[in-house]
Amino acid sequence: LGSQGLIRCGACSTQVLLVCAVVTSTRLRALLMWARWARCAAAGAPAAVAAGGFLTTSRLPAARCEGPLPTSFSVGCYNVLCSTYAVKWKEQQGVGPDGLSNWLVRWRAMREIIGQAQFDVLCMQEVEHTDVDSIVADLGTNYQARYFKHKKRPPDGVLIAVRNGAFESSLTWQECDNGGVTFGGVDLVHRSTRARVRVVTGHMRGGKLEQLKAFGDFADQPSKADVTIVTADFNEDFGANGDIRCPFASSEAGKYVTMQREEGLPQLSRPPNKQAEDQKSGEGKVDWIFARGRSPVFDVEVFRDDASRRAILESHAPCQATGDWPSDHGCEALSVRICSAKSAWWKFWER
Repeated sequence: LGSQGLIRCGACSTQVLLVCAVVTSTRLRALLMWARWARCAAAGAPAAVAAGGFLTTSRLPAARCEGPLPTSFSVGCYNVLCSTYAVKWKEQQGVGPDGLSNWLVRWRAMREIIGQAQFDVLCMQEVEHTDVDSIVADLGTNYQARYFKHKKRPPDGVLIAVRNGAFESSLTWQECDNGGVTFGGVDLVHRSTRARVRVVTGHMRGGKLEQLKAFGDFADQPSKADVTIVTADFNEDFGANGDIRCPFASSEAGKYVTMQREEGLPQLSRPPNKQAEDQKSGEGKVDWIFARGRSPVFDVEVFRDDASRRAILESHAPCQATGDWPSDHGCEALSVRICSAKSAWWKFWER
C-alpha cells in the first residue's frame, strides 16, 4: 500500500480518504474496481475517484449527485448519405438545384453538429470512400478513426471514431464481411473505469433476420468485453408500436438496453419525404444504439445529456446551407453509464 490522503470526488465534492495501491494482482484490481463503481449519493457509498483508489472513510455533508457520473461515455450514430447514392437516387437532401452532389456544404453542417456534441464514440454509415480522409482530418487529432469499406457496395462504408480522452490509446479494430456488407468494430478500455468496451457498427438492409443474426454474432465474437455497444442504421423501426423490440436476444452475456426518444425530441429519425408510402428505404426511427453490460458483473444504464439532445434536434432540422436536413437521416445519440451489478462483491474477486 502506498500513501493516503483526503481528496474530493469530482462529481459531488464528497471528501473521502484515498488509499493508493500498486495493483499487481488481477483479483486485487477487481476488488478496487468494485469500490470505484460505488454510486455517489448522500445516503449511499462514497463515489470512487482516482484510478486504483479504494474508498475507506466518511464524507462531508453533500447533496445528492446530479448529472452524469464519470463512469459514462457518449455515443453518436449518424448516416451521412454518401454522394454517389444521393446523385444516383436524386435524394432530396443530397443534391443541389443542378442535380449534383452538395456534400461539401452538407458536411460542414454535420461537422458542426458532431463537433459541438464531442461524442466519445462516433459511428457513421454511408461514408463515401473518397471523403474519408477529409472527414478524419476534420474530426481532428483528438480522435482515432478507422474506415471499413463494403465489398459489394463500391462507393461507401462505415467509420468508427474514438475520442482519446475517454479511452486508452491502444485500440483493437475488428471487421467482418457479410455477403459484401462490412461490419466494423473496435475493442477499447474506458479510461476512468478500466472497463473493457466493444463497439460495433453496421448498415443493415432492414427485415433481414440472417443479417441481424450475423451482426449480433459479430458483436459477440470471442472477447473479454465488459460492455458491448451496437450501433447501426438498421433500416427498421424497432419501436413502431410504442414498445421497443430489441433485435438481439438476451443471453448469458447479458441483455441489451436502449431508449426511445423522450418528449420534445423528434420521434422519427428520417425526414418527412422519407416517410411517404412509396419509399422503399427504412421509414420511422431506424437508427439505434443498444448497450449491454456483461452479466453478472456489470450493468449499464442509458441516458441522454444536453449535448446529445442538441445533436438530435439540430440534425433533424433544416440547415442554413441547403434549407433541408444535412442528411436523409438524423443523428442518434445517447450516453452509457457503466455500473457494478447488484451482486456480491466477491464476484469481482473471482474475475
